[in-house]
Amino acid sequence: MQVQRQFIEVKSRQLIIELPESFVNHRVEVIALTVDEEIPQFTLNRRRPHPDIAGKSKTLGDIVNPIVDEVDWECLK
Repeated sequence: MQVQRQFIEVKSRQLIIELPESFVNHRVEVIALTVDEEIPQFTLNRRRPHPDIAGKSKTLGDIVNPIVDEVDWECLK
């Protein structure tokens, strides 16, 4: 695979590029990307529960460790 990379100042909606001779009689993929555009800053919206279920749950104990001891787990027996 051969690659040709060019930075071209675009003046209109049409762009003419000249490719190397080695590209003749081959399929090529052309991708046009803007390089001077600022990356948009995504605002992180905090997710909220549906109003019908909001505030109706309680956290019991540590949310990282199990609430029951491992010796009480039936699946480990």
